[in-house]
Amino acid sequence: MKELLTAVKTQLRSDTDISFIEDANIVITPDLDIIPVTLNFPALTLKDGEIRRIVHTNIKWEVHYTVLIAIFQLLEAGDVSVMGQADPRIYGVIEIADALHTSLNENLLSITGMEMAFPGEIETDSETIGYENSDLVLQRKIISYEYQKTETRP
Repeated sequence: MKELLTAVKTQLRSDTDISFIEDANIVITPDLDIIPVTLNFPALTLKDGEIRRIVHTNIKWEVHYTVLIAIFQLLEAGDVSVMGQADPRIYGVIEIADALHTSLNENLLSITGMEMAFPGEIETDSETIGYENSDLVLQRKIISYEYQKTETRP
């Protein structure tokens, strides 16, 4: 999972189609509800998800890794934080999610043995979140990605 999270972060930071998100605002987090105070928005936080193993033989199993990605944008008037707007350019969480799908779908991230990469079952509706003792109010959407590889059992 460590290699996978690092590879996803590297991919997202290097993708020119999402260069509107600064590299420093794409981070790995221990909890999707924790937002480092150093982030500017829009921002992405990545978290390890479930790992599921399906036994195929005495020596091989199929491993499914889940990576969770939270998309954060400052709350703007109307539907801008969700949908985005052209002038001035503000990216909404839905269009950011679409850009992430373009970047990650079927992208094996150059990880040896990785066989599949596809959107996971989880894609939440966008939601408005605020934090106690703070004026910070954000729009958030969470997507997941599944990665599959066959490994030798220990």
